[in-house]
Amino acid sequence: MSNQEKFIIINEGSNGEYSLAIRGRKLVAALYNPRDPYQRWIRKIDNGTKSQQGEPAFVLVNEATNEAIKNEGPNRPMSLVPYDKVAGSPDNLLLWTESKETVQGFKYLCQANNVLYHIMPNFRAIRDGRMMVLYSGIHTMDRWKFVSYNKDLLVPTQQTITISCQSKEGYNLTIRDETVMLAPADPKDKYQVWIKEISYAKPVKDQDAKQAFALVNKATGKAIKPGFGTNFLVHLAKFNQDYLDSSLLWTESEKELGFREIRMQSNTSAVFHANYVGDAADSNEALLELRSMNDSKDQRWKLQEIVLWDASAPASEKPSNQWDPSKADISFDGSK
Repeated sequence: MSNQEKFIIINEGSNGEYSLAIRGRKLVAALYNPRDPYQRWIRKIDNGTKSQQGEPAFVLVNEATNEAIKNEGPNRPMSLVPYDKVAGSPDNLLLWTESKETVQGFKYLCQANNVLYHIMPNFRAIRDGRMMVLYSGIHTMDRWKFVSYNKDLLVPTQQTITISCQSKEGYNLTIRDETVMLAPADPKDKYQVWIKEISYAKPVKDQDAKQAFALVNKATGKAIKPGFGTNFLVHLAKFNQDYLDSSLLWTESEKELGFREIRMQSNTSAVFHANYVGDAADSNEALLELRSMNDSKDQRWKLQEIVLWDASAPASEKPSNQWDPSKADISFDGSK
């Protein structure tokens, strides 16, 4: 393993939403963001030292500050020291190791000479800016995973889509007056084009290990978020690619005839629901709200990937799923 390989160290108990970072010269939890160099670490292996369990010992050096994490004793915050001044030091207080036992790749990040003590969020309650302390015991908040960092993490993983409901063919989600709703599929309606933003949420998953994502309206740049809970309309919030807002995260259920429930990442029993004005068959619109899962067609959705029409491309090259919000003569079959 290279002594220059970079890692992001993510927390198990937060479902991957938080990672180890430096803020104001303190070791803290931060909302996961691979663009943040203060969340990137270099694991300097000490080839001559192993833990009590025989695991390699290492010094953890922050990429942004070039500071190493130093143990200041049980129940105390860690300190940060310039690595250039301690490189090659025999000081055991700089040495860390991973536990031998693992849960889905997550391990305790332990003091090398006493694996009973490990790094964890203060008060065992993780949030943005929560300070890290050295403590003993067993808890999911105490386990971490080293995720190898590379620039591929910064490449946006997203799909341009329309969102349709099984209960109303030929209708797509759109935005009108800051309200998310179903309306007749219309290639001229730029508000019917959405971005399924996946890279924003890596490596966050739901309780069923389904990948989380944000749903961002291409025209407005706003993302769908829960309103005041179930039986309330969803809201829209400004989307910031560089700040992970867990309230914007959704996941999909298992595929069923091309349609799936779209669920809150943090509460998979709360799903998208098309609330029609009157009977679904006769209604020309439906508002989008959250409801408890009831296995109805009003709660099954298809995220249909589309290709935005390039006006300069020959018509003969136009794929079946192209969509042009600016051209009235370009059709789209939302059932495909």
